[in-house]
Amino acid sequence: MLLPLAPALVIATTPAAEAIPGFLFLIAVVASTVIGGRGPGLLAAVTATAALIATVDLPEPRTSDDDRLEWLWAAVFLLLTSLAVIWLDNLLGDAARRATAVLDPLFEAAPVGIALFDRDLRFVRVNAAFARTSGRPPMAHLGRTLAEVIPDVSTELAAQLRSVLTAGTVLRHQLLTVTTPAGTARQLMVDAFPVRLSGGPGGSITGVGAVVSDLTERYRMEQLEREAERMQATERLSHRLLESQRIAQLAGFEVNLAAQRSIWSEELCTLMGLDSPPATEDEVRARIHPDEIERLTAMQARAIATGAPFTVETRMIRADGAVREMLVHGEAVRAGDDPEAEVVGLWGVVQDVTDAKATEDELYAAQGELVAAQRDVAEARAEILAERRVLELFQRAMLPTSLPDIPGGALKADYLSVADRIDVGGDWYDAFPLPDGRIALSVGDVIGHDQHAAAIMGQIRSVNRGYALEDPDPGGVLTRLNRLLTLGYPAGTLVSAVVCVYDPGIGSLRWANAGHPYPLLAPAPAPEACPHVTVLGTADPILGASATRTYSSRTLAVPEGGTLLLYTDGLIERRYTDLRVSQEKLATLLSQIVSAPGPVSVDDVIDGVTSGMLADGVLEDDVCVLALQRGVEGDCLPPPGSPG
Repeated sequence: MLLPLAPALVIATTPAAEAIPGFLFLIAVVASTVIGGRGPGLLAAVTATAALIATVDLPEPRTSDDDRLEWLWAAVFLLLTSLAVIWLDNLLGDAARRATAVLDPLFEAAPVGIALFDRDLRFVRVNAAFARTSGRPPMAHLGRTLAEVIPDVSTELAAQLRSVLTAGTVLRHQLLTVTTPAGTARQLMVDAFPVRLSGGPGGSITGVGAVVSDLTERYRMEQLEREAERMQATERLSHRLLESQRIAQLAGFEVNLAAQRSIWSEELCTLMGLDSPPATEDEVRARIHPDEIERLTAMQARAIATGAPFTVETRMIRADGAVREMLVHGEAVRAGDDPEAEVVGLWGVVQDVTDAKATEDELYAAQGELVAAQRDVAEARAEILAERRVLELFQRAMLPTSLPDIPGGALKADYLSVADRIDVGGDWYDAFPLPDGRIALSVGDVIGHDQHAAAIMGQIRSVNRGYALEDPDPGGVLTRLNRLLTLGYPAGTLVSAVVCVYDPGIGSLRWANAGHPYPLLAPAPAPEACPHVTVLGTADPILGASATRTYSSRTLAVPEGGTLLLYTDGLIERRYTDLRVSQEKLATLLSQIVSAPGPVSVDDVIDGVTSGMLADGVLEDDVCVLALQRGVEGDCLPPPGSPG
């Protein structure tokens, strides 16, 4: 143990005064040995000796004996330093071996390969599992490098192990493929770590430990799984191909000219109801319809002579005697790739199109029936439209042909019918002068859409005129109409109506409402804002609901430049839309129309409310609209309107 002190004693007893560099060089030698092993330590010893010779100065004057003494001193220093390096390296190696001997039971029982390398990266210990991965006995590893045991190891792995030894890094999951002496390839995963003299992270590194996991079996299983997946994919593809052929009624065949025989696939035998393919040409001909043999023989001869592909539809006879329609596609098989080579056979596919042709015939028949049905529908529609036009003319005939002139004002009405409906509604409008110069107005709707409703509409409108001429009080007219409906018409006959009497001289309006959509009154437009539209709402019920019901009249003044709008429910009723929302929309629309720049006529009002309310959908019910406009004193009013 005192051997490392010998070089220090040599340095301390030297006659030179500069002994400190010698101690520094000695420390460098020891460090090189600890870090790099025996080889770097010996090299450091030689370098330190040379450096000391150059550094230490002997006293002057020098003699030949002094020179001999210097070289002797250097030789002794080099010898002792080299012996110290060897001793220190052996000490480190023994420490590593003693440390590993404690772990022998675990080392040998480990299921993975474990190997220990010294500072020269030579094997000092391997367990049985590692020996199995390399294919060599454990004793064949000791004292050898990794490249000597496994010749095909990569230089990169050796460099990484050297880095573990010098830098103390850890190598993780390095994949390695080796070939054993028996020629077997094995896939390994290597993890390496530094082995230190003490357990702490600051201890001197005395070697490298490696853990080797044999992944060969896992790789083989993964390869087998991939191969199995490929085989399963091929099987699935083959199954799908066979299923596609079965569904499409497809099958293959070949004709060998040299052997003078036909080869049928299993699918073709199945199509023909055979357990095995025909063995002779006579058996093949027995499966072809007699009327087709001559044509098929000529076609086959032409295909052999020209080498051109062919397609033909023919009939074949199944084993159970059923005749099947077959579509045959084929082409020539030549002796080589040369397109001019000799034709040695034919091959192709056969498709059973019997069911497809039957379906096609049924489709043609169904198409004929559909065309006939469409023709019948067109004729019926033409008849219905003609009847609709007659009914519409009948309904329009019950509406007034003209409207009275309004002194100092204007009046316009319009009727819109649903184009695609075959029935007619019970909507009406009416306006006529009374003997005292006032104008009677009414808009109503008989509940229902049929000829009966249209007939009742004509009657009620006429009776309404009679009652108004006899006593032009709107509430009284509606009371008498209600009594007439409940006593003189079948139960359930319901009518909604608004009756008004307008005095053009003073702009006074008396009105009554029986369950009808509320009229709207728009004043003259303000200079900077849309006018507020008044809704003439009441709670009086529909006509025909109660025989004892009476209706009252209300009076208001139509302002100068104001517009009164009467309408039926078809203008505001929409499927899935709240009626109150639609009525608010109509009031807003009327306010915008009358406040437009320039003069606004009753024609503008009628056109604006109908186009605006019907812009977001089709007309669902007949509509009657009547607009009354009171002029402004001194203004030039537009001419009175006429019915649409």
